[in-house]
Amino acid sequence: MKKSTLLALALASAFVLTSCGAENSDDKAATYSKCLETEAAKLLDETGSNADYANEMAAKACEALK
Repeated sequence: MKKSTLLALALASAFVLTSCGAENSDDKAATYSKCLETEAAKLLDETGSNADYANEMAAKACEALK
């Protein structure tokens, strides 16, 4: 193969791999955020606790999603 063809393939691969990683990061952040929201709401509904406590407990419950 020509050097220019290899260079083009290398650049294309780099762009594809970089963009795929960014999407996963965004999806992961959205999932974590949704988990925090859901868990905090459950704690507030079930226990009537204050928002600070509910947010703290939600962060512990969703820690594995980070």
